[in-house]
Parts: sequence; C-alpha cells; structure tokens
Amino acid sequence: MRRTVLYSMLAAIMVMVASQPMAAQVRLGVRGGLSLGKLKFEREVIDSDNRIGWTAGLLLDVNIPVAGLGFEVSAMYTHRNNRLTDNERIYKRDYIDVPVYARYRLSLPSIDRVVAPLVFTGPCFSFLFSDNGNEYYKNRKTYMSWDVGGGVDLFNRLRVTATYGIGMSKAMKVIGQDYNGEQVNGKDRYWTLSAALLF
Repeated sequence: MRRTVLYSMLAAIMVMVASQPMAAQVRLGVRGGLSLGKLKFEREVIDSDNRIGWTAGLLLDVNIPVAGLGFEVSAMYTHRNNRLTDNERIYKRDYIDVPVYARYRLSLPSIDRVVAPLVFTGPCFSFLFSDNGNEYYKNRKTYMSWDVGGGVDLFNRLRVTATYGIGMSKAMKVIGQDYNGEQVNGKDRYWTLSAALLF
C-alpha cells in the first residue's frame, strides 16, 4: 500500500515536470538538515518535549524565471524523536517524507545571482518506515502535514531554508488505562532548518 502510494506520487511528479514549458529550469539537488519537533495531543493528559531529529534526501526544483514562480518536490528520510511526559520514554520514528511546495523566488536586479529570497508552502506526505512504538503507543502508517517556510538562494546554487510544519492528520494514537481506555491522538508540530546543494 505504502509503496503503491509512493510510486503514484513519483509518477505524478514526472508528469508535472514533463508538462512544464521549455523555458522552465529543472534542477536536481541534495538536502540535509535538522528538525525540532513535538507531538501536540488533542487532550492535555499527555504532552511531549521538543526534541531534535534530522532529515536528508533528494529534491527536484523547477523554476519558471519569467514569473519567479516554481515548485519543489523532495524525497526525504526523516528521523523524529519525541519524549512523552506521561512516561518519560523517547519514541523514535523514521519516515519517508515527500513535501510538494509551490514557491515564489524574488529576483532583485544586480544581486539575484548572489542572493535571492524565497517563500514556499505546500503539503508534506509522510510514510512510516520504522518506529519503536508498542501496543499502547501506535504510530500511523501515513499522515499529512502542511508546511510554510522561507529562505535564500546563494549564488544560485546553495539554498538555505527554515520550515514550519503543522500536522493536518493524526501521527500517533495512545491507548492506556490512565485514560480510561480512551484513544488520545497526537499531531506533529516541527521546525526544520536545512541546506540544499542544487546542480
């Protein structure tokens, strides 16, 4: 199921790239960075601390120079750590993240070859790869978040960005006797600071 969804998304990306006008500039790149995130639960019986994780992967960048518009699609391996305050245990989750961003790049005369600010937003689809959950703390196999961010392109080659992600669907469910057998759901909230090298 997860593999089918991932293949479908990659096929959609290829169709989008093929449909771009010839003037569009298509580049590949590698990206890595650190994330700081926590789980936000729908009930206040549980909370989680901010914990550092990391992310690394590949990106496809399509720029339409005339309008300053473009889009960016990545395939990232992301490791998240969360410590839940009800039992002080560290829960580790590894995902294949596929963020799909619409982007606006501001071209300033005479300096855009050196530095160009940009903003972006779009969904991020996450597919659980591995975790250390148990029968009471279960991670969802797939979930979606919405990302917003900004950054700069340096020398038209190095892209440095900061992203804030808001979980749109549930990432973890907790079932325990402490909650009268009720299910408590959590959604991700995270900051990501990353750098990408474009070719």
